[in-house]
Amino acid sequence: MTAEHHRIGELAKVAGVTVRTLHHYDELGLLTPSVRTAGGHRLYTAEDVQRLYRLLALRGLGLPLDEIGALLETSDGVAETVRRHLERVERQAEALEGLRARLTRLLAALDGGEDSSQRFLDALEAMSMFEKYYTPEQLQQLEQRRQQLGDDEIKRVEDEWKDLYAQVREHREKGTDPQDPAVQALVRRSGELIQLFTGGDPGIAASLKRMYEAEGPARASRGVADPEDLEYLERARASRS
Repeated sequence: MTAEHHRIGELAKVAGVTVRTLHHYDELGLLTPSVRTAGGHRLYTAEDVQRLYRLLALRGLGLPLDEIGALLETSDGVAETVRRHLERVERQAEALEGLRARLTRLLAALDGGEDSSQRFLDALEAMSMFEKYYTPEQLQQLEQRRQQLGDDEIKRVEDEWKDLYAQVREHREKGTDPQDPAVQALVRRSGELIQLFTGGDPGIAASLKRMYEAEGPARASRGVADPEDLEYLERARASRS
């Protein structure tokens, strides 16, 4: 054996791969030792080592082995192969970004509270409902607004919505005239809270409206509002004009 010939264990150590990997490449026809000794040992030549490093470089780009095999034989079509792989990587990156965004929204919905199976399922259901009515771009805008406001402000606004609808319910059950100043003050504040949520974006406002119409107030608000309260609030809003 010369210095230019390597046994499989030696090559594995030098190249930083496992013997099993080299056997696998051999089985696939990607890298077959070129020399066989009189004793039956198979040795890798300098050309084999060079081929291995090319193989590992292509593998490092994430190319599948079946495409690497063709590139090792010829450079023809390499640009098209790389182009296809780039498109594949971009699709994977887009999918991962979408998953990251979903996990971020789910974690925000859990709100750092005590974990429980029901809390997780409720948050997952709410997130799925949002994804049904808001575009990915709108969801990204909403996430940015959530980060800008911060968890404490989000919690305060959620509590204010609960208090606002409790007051609306009280006025509705008492039969207060929707034009009463106290009710009109609630109308104004509900508009301000909606503006805070949408950021004044008409597309997000339209998506919010579609969600309430399709899912119903109780489900869309996650139990904060019921149809009678929302109808009363809308009558009060309409009476302003």
